[in-house]
Amino acid sequence: MKQSVFLSICALMGTLHPDSVEGRRPNVVIFYTDDQPTDSFGFIRGKAHTPNIDRLAKEGTYFSNAYATSSVCSPSRYSALTGQYASRCPTKEFSRSTSAEGVTKVLWNMGIADDQWNFPRVMRQNGYKTGMVGKWHVGLNGKFGHRKEVPGTDPADPAVKEVLRFNQELYCKDIAENGFDYVGAAYAGNPDDDKNLVKTGCNVHAPEWQTQHALEFIEKYKDEPFVLYFATTLLHVPDCTGDLQKDPRLTPLGLLDEPIAGVLPPREDVIRRAKAAGVEEGRLGKLIAATWLDDVVGTVQGKLKELGLDDHTLILYFNDNNTDDHGKGSCYQGGAHVPMMAYLPGVVKPGERKELVANIDIAPTLFDWCGVVPPKDMQMDGASLMPLLRGEKVADWRGMIYLEIGLTRAVVTDDGFKYLAFRVPESYTARPLEERMEEHRKCMEEIYRRHPWTKGKWTLDPEAKYLQMGMAPGGDAMERFQLMDHPPFEQHYFDPDQLFDLNRDPRETTNLANNPEYRAKLEQMQKKLESLLADVPGTFADLKPEE
Repeated sequence: MKQSVFLSICALMGTLHPDSVEGRRPNVVIFYTDDQPTDSFGFIRGKAHTPNIDRLAKEGTYFSNAYATSSVCSPSRYSALTGQYASRCPTKEFSRSTSAEGVTKVLWNMGIADDQWNFPRVMRQNGYKTGMVGKWHVGLNGKFGHRKEVPGTDPADPAVKEVLRFNQELYCKDIAENGFDYVGAAYAGNPDDDKNLVKTGCNVHAPEWQTQHALEFIEKYKDEPFVLYFATTLLHVPDCTGDLQKDPRLTPLGLLDEPIAGVLPPREDVIRRAKAAGVEEGRLGKLIAATWLDDVVGTVQGKLKELGLDDHTLILYFNDNNTDDHGKGSCYQGGAHVPMMAYLPGVVKPGERKELVANIDIAPTLFDWCGVVPPKDMQMDGASLMPLLRGEKVADWRGMIYLEIGLTRAVVTDDGFKYLAFRVPESYTARPLEERMEEHRKCMEEIYRRHPWTKGKWTLDPEAKYLQMGMAPGGDAMERFQLMDHPPFEQHYFDPDQLFDLNRDPRETTNLANNPEYRAKLEQMQKKLESLLADVPGTFADLKPEE
């Protein structure tokens, strides 16, 4: 089918979509948040004050068995944008990390190829306006050059601000190449990743700035169908409560002449309301700052209502990864298990759904909701959630979900069991000791640079093992923190085979893989993982010895 005919049919399908209002094609707003621990959701544990987010869960559909299929920022976002498991990433940067045996290593090495389908590209080709605001972290292609270095440290210096603005425009143009009509308030990665921002103190959360751009996009395209991907930097580091108390004029553009007023409630009011609700400071300020994030959600919803768009705009809310028990960067529940919500009164049926869902389902869901048929050559691992959102019983919904990160692979089944496999490639351990020790030393230096409070806690160890992310012998800080902050992991962290009954043991404290009573279950789960591995690129030791 010729592309023009294909697009015309898709446009007609969108116009005639059964859930459209007065002939208008439906919209989608995706909130993709960052490093939210479970207790930052008020409706789950009652420790945070998040009335707007709580309303999404209580008046919309709350998926209590949702997963980030890879539990760090970049691959999580890749999967949301493409509907694919991260191991399908086609870029050279990703393939360079594949071991000699063919074991792919999903980390922060993600990118989207120039000719690769993702939901922004598909939606734009089907008549939708597409917007991206906030944290990208899925690689830059460098087509428009590279960022400049600031000439000083003063964020109010016009020369510094000129460079920061140049870099911001560069990021926006680069990200727009991935299918976006509008990109604003863009962070290439984490605020702390940009040396210019760190040098000038502009490595801050600036939700007023981000939200201003989100509102601008909605206002600009209010008369056309749109999809907004709003990837806020909250609640990732740097310290959120610390940023709440900084000058609100401070942004990645430098020190603004005036603060951005009238977008979000005053910062001091965020702290007041959170404390008045009984919220205590904790978790690097994330509990109080959850109210800050909640204001962002409420403000965007308010804009949709003001413009009369709330009755046909589906809101999807997903957290890129969990941080409970320092599980980020693992296949454990503390990293991969996250809340997911969908909201649209009159379409989305309120209530909890316990089916296994994931970020790979976001792209298929918005295609289905908007009446868009994806290209035949767009491979997706996810499925549309729309039948579940409408409250339907789906007899053939998936019975298992696949997780991958570093040197681990896992499967979670709908009966509440998880099998996790940890395999270190022989090519890693067979390297000369001198090479491994040098890699170990560099990794230790980086740990102490980024986390100076750990200096002296660990020493160089010629017997250092690879940890689950496979960063270096002895492990990266994130891997080490998993062992430090959740002592039960020490008992089984290095076990090659790990089996957990999540119904009885949600924090995965007891490995059942060596328990004779669970031998049959272990073998069953291994076969399930083998079947999933057979469908994704790469080998994986005995569970997938060859492609």
